[in-house]
Amino acid sequence: MNRARLGGLALLALAVPLRAQEPPPDREPLAPPAAVSLRLVPDPAPPGASEPTVGDPVWATVRAYGPSGTYLLPGSVVDAYGTRPELAVLGSERRDGQLRLRIALFRPGDVVLPEVTARVATADGDTLIVPVRSDTFRVASVLAPGDTLLADIKPLWPSPGVPLWVWVALALALAALATGAWWWHRRRRASVVPAVGRRALDPYGEARRRLEELSEDPPAPEARIEAATAIAAALRDYLADGWSAPTRERTTFEILHALPAPLADERAALGAILTEVDLAKFARLAPEPGRVPALAGRAIAWLDASESARRPAALADAEDEEAVS
Repeated sequence: MNRARLGGLALLALAVPLRAQEPPPDREPLAPPAAVSLRLVPDPAPPGASEPTVGDPVWATVRAYGPSGTYLLPGSVVDAYGTRPELAVLGSERRDGQLRLRIALFRPGDVVLPEVTARVATADGDTLIVPVRSDTFRVASVLAPGDTLLADIKPLWPSPGVPLWVWVALALALAALATGAWWWHRRRRASVVPAVGRRALDPYGEARRRLEELSEDPPAPEARIEAATAIAAALRDYLADGWSAPTRERTTFEILHALPAPLADERAALGAILTEVDLAKFARLAPEPGRVPALAGRAIAWLDASESARRPAALADAEDEEAVS
């Protein structure tokens, strides 16, 4: 027994035997010994099942015609169709001595797959290259009425390269980083010492002037909201300009915890003023008539007390500068 015969017998153990049967009536008799033909035939759809559309999995059977003792090598069929862009091979099985393929087609209409070649082993141990022809598959279009292009069909296998979700996550991370950098820069600019033009003004005198102008009671609710908001703005500017405290663009909670040590005793009074303003500014609750003048009076009283605490520190700084000079 020659080596070719031994190799053929080894392949027979894993091969699918071709069913010994007569060729279909519409074909001429095949001449032995190499009279072998292979056809890929779609399996009948189950009763009540709808027509498969583009990308739907379907089953097809490789029908083989040839002499007894001839075996189809199933891996050659799977490999041959696996390289075709018109379909995807999702799996295979043996049933009743025949090879069945589970495939998905990506062309609509009456689809006849291109001819491919497979390998069969004969009873003599030889390997033959045999063409595999295709019957017609009916595939319904996924187009809606009036459409001219196929809908976006997601592939049944992962696309090469970096997945799309990685790029999306990276873009979101970069956007969050840019937003955080902008917010930090804005807060930092708000907390620095004001420009020379503003620093030349007397912080206390400017704040008191603004508060005195707000001591009148506006008649309209919306005007009372704006007046209350302006009272808090005057106090914030005084702390930023007079004490170099980071109070602009800060919440009430942050301002109270950033007050200089000399103003610790005034924290509760400032918190009561800013909390009442927050209700007007953010909740849009207009102060009752007469509340704005009272709020401005409390703000002026707090301003006077804070300035009394600031003056000794300013005088001490001036004395230190004179001693050095």
